Amino acid sequence: MIRPQAREFVLKWISGRQGSAAELVRAIQEEVGWPARLALAPILDELRGSRELPDAGRKYLRYTLSGGEVARALAEGMAPDHEHQSSLDALFGRSRRFRHTRKFAQAVEFVARFREYSPFNNMLVYLQNPVATYFATARHWQKAFGRSVKEDSRGMVLLAPRTPVLLVYDIADTEGPPLPDKLGVFTQTAGRFNPALLDRTIKNAERDRIRVERKPMGRLRGGFATTRVHDSSWRMRVVLREDLDAASAYPVLCHELAHIYLGHVGVDQEGRWPYRPNLTEAVAEIEAESVAHIVCRRAGLETRSTEYLSSYVEDNSDIDAISLDFVSRVAGRLEEMGRRLLPPREKSGDAAGI
Repeated sequence: MIRPQAREFVLKWISGRQGSAAELVRAIQEEVGWPARLALAPILDELRGSRELPDAGRKYLRYTLSGGEVARALAEGMAPDHEHQSSLDALFGRSRRFRHTRKFAQAVEFVARFREYSPFNNMLVYLQNPVATYFATARHWQKAFGRSVKEDSRGMVLLAPRTPVLLVYDIADTEGPPLPDKLGVFTQTAGRFNPALLDRTIKNAERDRIRVERKPMGRLRGGFATTRVHDSSWRMRVVLREDLDAASAYPVLCHELAHIYLGHVGVDQEGRWPYRPNLTEAVAEIEAESVAHIVCRRAGLETRSTEYLSSYVEDNSDIDAISLDFVSRVAGRLEEMGRRLLPPREKSGDAAGI
């Protein structure tokens, strides 16, 4: 009984949602039931070998829902113990409500504000406690500030390397000596833009065979991303308006690179980004602008108001297709590209390598 329902769900997902493998696993479990997880990999294998899907759907299966990506998503879902698994499932399930309200814009602002944690983990914290102001592990609170976690406090779940989960606590859940004045300005982003962020991001884009160039264009345009390249050694091209200074060019570059790394523009044969061509223009713009806002805000650069995002969200009925997973992962990728020059790429045999 479960397999036909699971197959129908997967077909609808491929034609409309096109989120990450992790989001598919969570969604099918929530809407069809836990046993559907067991049928997911065989169903995807069957669809990869069938001709019933259009070419775009088959490419999405190959480059975004590859066997390796789905296997990792299924394995990671089993890693935490039952208590943590339940918390994570509930957490990701609740995330869906943010796509239909102004809370989506608030979530983007929250993710952009805290620089000591990854964008993905900031999104997890926001889903658990939207009013959090400063959070850290119990050990860090004690070691850095001499504060202890209150007895009745509940930790917020983060994902961390080499451990299933990590618990952090908001400042309101701790007690002890007064906090230093520096925490009062922790979330401020005022300051000069560092042009090296732009230079490093451009050089790191080149390692993914993405050419960035400048051209004159109308004042109402900042740039665009395209698959049209004049030299076959490049895979994608981003064009920025030539008269933009570094601080103005950086948000445009982040927005256009986000379109590429989110899979909006086209496929990468070596699996350096996913393939998600069936999204509407509204969804693609919301995802790309969310990434750019997060990265720029965390770099100390103010961009357009998140009211832009909230109005887009409220005016469209297909916002369920927004991938919070891909938005936070691509934001982390662009941050890393601005932080340092990355080593040359090795050929990848797997897909969706963000």
